[in-house]
Amino acid sequence: MEKQRTKSKRSAGRRLLILFFLLTTFPAFSQTLTNAMLRDLRISPVQNQQFQVNTDIKFETVIPYTLPSQIDVSMPEEDDHVSFRTLRKVESDGGTKIEIWYQFDKTGTYTPKPLVIKLKNSRRQILFEPVTIGINPKQQQPLCIIATPQGNNKNLTIRAGEKLKFSVYLQYAVQLTQFSWEIPKDSLFEQTRTYEFTEIKQREKIVSDELIPISDFEWTPLVPGTVSFPAFKIQAIAYNGDKVTVRMPQITVKVLDGKHMVVTEGTSYFEAAFNTDEVLDEGNNSAEVTVEAAKLIAELRANERHSVFGKARKLRIVLEREYNLPYSENEFKVMWLFVCIGLFAVVLVLMFIFIYKKKHGMILICGVVLVLLLVGTIYCGVCANRKYGISLGSRVYSIPESNAAITSELPAGNRVQIISQTENWYLLRFGETEGWCKKENIELISK
Repeated sequence: MEKQRTKSKRSAGRRLLILFFLLTTFPAFSQTLTNAMLRDLRISPVQNQQFQVNTDIKFETVIPYTLPSQIDVSMPEEDDHVSFRTLRKVESDGGTKIEIWYQFDKTGTYTPKPLVIKLKNSRRQILFEPVTIGINPKQQQPLCIIATPQGNNKNLTIRAGEKLKFSVYLQYAVQLTQFSWEIPKDSLFEQTRTYEFTEIKQREKIVSDELIPISDFEWTPLVPGTVSFPAFKIQAIAYNGDKVTVRMPQITVKVLDGKHMVVTEGTSYFEAAFNTDEVLDEGNNSAEVTVEAAKLIAELRANERHSVFGKARKLRIVLEREYNLPYSENEFKVMWLFVCIGLFAVVLVLMFIFIYKKKHGMILICGVVLVLLLVGTIYCGVCANRKYGISLGSRVYSIPESNAAITSELPAGNRVQIISQTENWYLLRFGETEGWCKKENIELISK
């Protein structure tokens, strides 16, 4: 009798141990799926994948406390621009994981139609989480992006003489084959930095929609008006292997009148206009240059060209300082041309004397000196023959026609170089800019 009790106790202990093992090892046997759990289930897009057009996008969910054999999944319904690809169910963590793939043929935010399942002879619906689909870089042609402080590929408004810093980027490109630009008219233009993509032959082919930096620039428009953004010529290799010419974004730039500038000694008017700090109008108390004062400046500069001493230069500097004009551009003294010609003649005579006396060492020295004097004479001749004038206050035109477009205003008192002329017009150069001006508005500095 005692043996039967002991045996019964052992059997009961084994049953309890087995039950405990089942409860701890298979939670599905100890818990059940409730309606509330089903209502809270969502099928979510798996992260760390590319949500792009015409790419298989994976969604998944886990139905707890069920086995794959207990679930029947109906064929998913498709919607506009949404295509079902494939589906599977696998056992996972005491439940069933449902994995489903869709493909989208257009960008946008989508929520696929609910997935219908049959669980224990009961039909249920599981809702999808929305997903946002972007473009597929593999199917895109390379794009050029111009980044400025006012935004990417945005129309701009700046002042004449104001520096605009901008960067050029490429998108959807694997290789850059050509990168050049045209220097904009009536402006200063400088490349300040180049990036690695301009130097390597081909980067690692990682499909991405990131912006690839190409180069940084500084652009300073000099003339008010409405202009187009500087033109770039870019050729690049797309992800699909095509070599394409990248289209430039259409950016319109409205250039307003520049602010008055402080002109300091040692800089020209145009250097000061675009390389010094700007100040407001009320800070400029200099008097306006009159026609008479401009003519007097021209006369003093003419005297400076032909005088030996510096009295005319000193008077000119005082007058230009009074009107806050640049006085660093000194006139070339014509006497240096005559000095070079005179020295050349003297050395040439000496050379003939040394040739007559057969002093070969002195002949060689004279030959070297003659070459140097010849170079100096040519240089002085070029400088002496350059034609300059003083503006009496004039408008600068794009062509020598009165009805042509006005490119800028040339204030009175400023020194300009005369490049060429017609019957009634001068072609002027002032700073980095050229334009036409009527002869009557320019007082020549006589040679």
